[in-house]
Amino acid sequence: MKTGLQYQVAPAAAKRKHTLVPSYSEDVQSTCTLTSTQVKMKSNGRSNNNNNSSSSSKKDDLVRYQRAIFTALFLGYACYTYNRKSVSYATPTLLASGLITTSNLGMIISSQNLAYAISKFLGGVLSDRVSAKVLFSLGLALSGGSTILFSRTEIPALMALLWFCNGFAQGAGWPACAKLLKKWFNPANFGTWWSVLTASSNVSGTLSPFIAAYIIINHGWSASLVLAGLVSLLMAGVTLITLVDDPTRVNLPDPTLSTQTSTSTPKEKKAESKDQNTTTSNNNMTVKELVTSPFLWVVSGCYLAVFCTKTALADWAQIYLMEELGRTQLQASSFTSAMETGGFFGGILAGILTDRLASKIRVRGNIRLMVASGFMLVCAVAVHVLRSFLTIHTSQIVVSGVGMVLGASMFGPISIYGIVASESFPAHLSGTAHAIVALAANVGAVAAGWPVSWVSRVWSWGGVLMVLQTLSAVSVVLILSTTSLHITRKAKMQ
Repeated sequence: MKTGLQYQVAPAAAKRKHTLVPSYSEDVQSTCTLTSTQVKMKSNGRSNNNNNSSSSSKKDDLVRYQRAIFTALFLGYACYTYNRKSVSYATPTLLASGLITTSNLGMIISSQNLAYAISKFLGGVLSDRVSAKVLFSLGLALSGGSTILFSRTEIPALMALLWFCNGFAQGAGWPACAKLLKKWFNPANFGTWWSVLTASSNVSGTLSPFIAAYIIINHGWSASLVLAGLVSLLMAGVTLITLVDDPTRVNLPDPTLSTQTSTSTPKEKKAESKDQNTTTSNNNMTVKELVTSPFLWVVSGCYLAVFCTKTALADWAQIYLMEELGRTQLQASSFTSAMETGGFFGGILAGILTDRLASKIRVRGNIRLMVASGFMLVCAVAVHVLRSFLTIHTSQIVVSGVGMVLGASMFGPISIYGIVASESFPAHLSGTAHAIVALAANVGAVAAGWPVSWVSRVWSWGGVLMVLQTLSAVSVVLILSTTSLHITRKAKMQ
């Protein structure tokens, strides 16, 4: 019995052992598998957290760089503008002292504008081949040096030569700005960034007339030019240190690459598809086809008209107000400052307004150009008011108010035409397109020099303002009568 009992228990125990061992093994394996999965999940979580943290850090660094670069460009281009206009602020004193005549002044202004027209075109080409940072800083330094040298001479021919050199150096500024904007900022807001940076010249133009007038009255015209030159040289050093040509050079993500979700209606999608087909067909556009594009010449003609008007009023309005309306130099400078203040708001408004309307409204013709035609209509009316309604008895507040309206109505289209030229053609030709319209604009600036001085001698200042009013009105007619030629697609959103 004892042996039998042992025989019966033993198999039961063996059976229990046999059944328990696999159960125990499965639990262990399950626990090990669970533990391994948890470790992997924790490891992946840490990896994802590290990636997210790294991505967030990169974005924060990108924002900091964007702020620093935009600030440097804004202040640097403001110095470019201060330098470029420094002689215009001194012209009443130069004329009153007999150092130059009206004819000499026209030659000096035209020499700068001619050089600026040439170098701005060349700068657009060079910006694709050399460092935009170096181009911007070098141009600012050279323009500052030529201004200082200008202040040390009283020979009209030498003044014209030095101011030609100044204009040639000035042409490096905006092409470098455009290049850096394209590299560092999202093209969806290109019009806004462009117009805000353009407004830097208005900030400079608002403050610098008062600074120049104070220094000229207390220390002479030469000291005013020396200050403008020294500020430019100092800022050139700052921009050379601060600016970076490309985000990849500092291991930052490309801000121009972004995905966009579409919320368009079927009708809008069909129109967008048509625009994309047009874009595809134009991707192989050649330089010859670009140059023969009627739309490019419409934009160029309008740009020429507004730039001639703006440059003429910036260079000659002080003299008109002092000779025809009996204003003091300080009052005349306040008119110039008011124009720049209006230009600040007009330029920014044009960029923001057209960015929003371009994505929401479809009209026959380019929506940005249609907005520009509205600005130019206001400009024509404001020039007419300046010519026909302002007298020596008109309040200075009213005179400055007309200046603000003029500034807003001129600088708005100036921003728009540059944006349209850059975005309306394939990416590989956008720089060339902008260089061509900028060349046309600077032809208008050249015409605002000696030719305007000739018109003033033959037909008086009233004749000059009549010509400017006519140019503004003709550009409105040109835009509204050529809508069938307009390119409406947005190349930057390809």
